[in-house]
Amino acid sequence: MNERDLTIALALEAHVPLRIDAPGDWADVLRRANVVVSNGSVPTLSMRRNPARRRKARFAIVLAAVVATALVAVLGVGAAQGWWFFKSGATVPTNVFTAVNGRVVGWAPTGRDWFAVYVDRRGSDWCHLQGTSWRMALVETKQLPVRVVADRRIGGAMCGNELSWVRSGRFSDGQHREVAFQLWASPSLGAVTSIYRIDGNSFRLLAQIPGDKVTLGKGTVTVGWESPSRSPHGELKDVYRFVNGRYRLQP
Repeated sequence: MNERDLTIALALEAHVPLRIDAPGDWADVLRRANVVVSNGSVPTLSMRRNPARRRKARFAIVLAAVVATALVAVLGVGAAQGWWFFKSGATVPTNVFTAVNGRVVGWAPTGRDWFAVYVDRRGSDWCHLQGTSWRMALVETKQLPVRVVADRRIGGAMCGNELSWVRSGRFSDGQHREVAFQLWASPSLGAVTSIYRIDGNSFRLLAQIPGDKVTLGKGTVTVGWESPSRSPHGELKDVYRFVNGRYRLQP
């Protein structure tokens, strides 16, 4: 047996290890592969499976399975909570694009108008958010030309911010036009859902509610948390009800 034969034998064993209960038959392997050595003889090789290699292989398989499971879980939660990028798959409405002086990130129709959440300018750093501000605007389309009739600063922007969603409706009492949006500071810092009422050409804040997953109902806001440690009340679920002009946490 020469050095080349040993190299081939080890390579084959790495892919198809020999059974412990069966003796190695290198001659049979070469015969079936139609391999003939230079001296015309067929070498034989008896090899036994290495227990240490088997343990390493099992550990590698288990580790790969754990990493894959964790990655799928993180991606799933991130997608559900909007940790990545806000992409609706649609283009910004022309009226919103024309009227709003900034980078529009989310929007929703409210009556004949449009509500938009935007960043006021292009910032610094890798995310282009550093030094900028989140703002919201109401774009009137009833009279031409279209224009912004209400504009309000939400807060400072920074890398890690994500806008999960923007909605409009009559959430609190079913009578007044209202808008809502969820803005994440970062996956670790959490998100806040803000609800505003449209009063003529201005916004009036009704509530700012922290929570990972928020569902707006008629007069209610249901908040879900990934774990009790993320909740300020140590719960997995909080329910707020609109009572006497404000949202109140239910006991």
